[in-house]
Amino acid sequence: MKRTILSLAILSCLYGNAQTLLSEDFEGATFPPTGWTKSNTNPLRAWDFTSVVFAGTGASNVELRTRFKISGNNSATLDWHSSANVANLVSPTFSLAGASSPVFNFKVKLGWAYMISLNKGNLIAQISTDGGTNWTTLWDEDTEPGFIDDGDGNVDTDLYNTVSVQKSLNSYIGQTNVKIRFQYTATDADAVSIDDVQVIANGTLATTEVSKTKTSASFYPNPTTGEINIKTDKKIKSTTVIDLSGKALTGNNSGKADISSLPKGTYLMKVEFSDGTSTTEKVIKQ
Repeated sequence: MKRTILSLAILSCLYGNAQTLLSEDFEGATFPPTGWTKSNTNPLRAWDFTSVVFAGTGASNVELRTRFKISGNNSATLDWHSSANVANLVSPTFSLAGASSPVFNFKVKLGWAYMISLNKGNLIAQISTDGGTNWTTLWDEDTEPGFIDDGDGNVDTDLYNTVSVQKSLNSYIGQTNVKIRFQYTATDADAVSIDDVQVIANGTLATTEVSKTKTSASFYPNPTTGEINIKTDKKIKSTTVIDLSGKALTGNNSGKADISSLPKGTYLMKVEFSDGTSTTEKVIKQ
């Protein structure tokens, strides 16, 4: 079993560029792993191994083990339930003191239909720099382009593909009381799973993630009743509003979009820039 390593600045120098500050593959004998904590509002649904049998209705043990296991013998998973649930899985504390280019990595699997297209649930990854009092969202499933629809129109035969996520933690360099949290919020949605969670002190982002970190854009007002403006220092090539099924609804090449004619709900706004980079933001129509 991989161990969670608490880093101090002096150790960063000793271990070099590849120092691992947090590492968990969920292959141990107990859940949650040492130093991790979990909480849930639905007593029947807490984060656990893919090999467990969840009580009540939901995916069978075989389905969780086969469909949601990502790698090795186990992944961390959460089965669906018809009742509401907010479930957290929180890492041990680690330090980013002495890190020069920290990177947060993990793998995640979920189904397109119930979690994204029907939007009955949401999975996010967050960071805290005060030991878990306040949290900032690093990643949201709704804006993850790696999840795809198979296009057959049947929600019960949708794809459950694994996505490898990388996020820069450069904004948090020097913080010493850091935690990572995976939060699942849903009612009658779908199961999800995560695996191979890592924070590397001096890592290298994939090309697509480097592009994302260099993209500076803000969307306002959000939520909105109609017009959304885009503030950026880059030249905009195209702006597209997409529904949660992946269908493009409106498009232009300006720094704004008008969604006043669309029904109330959640949409994605994708902005492509002339330098080849792009960014996608979740927007809410009130």
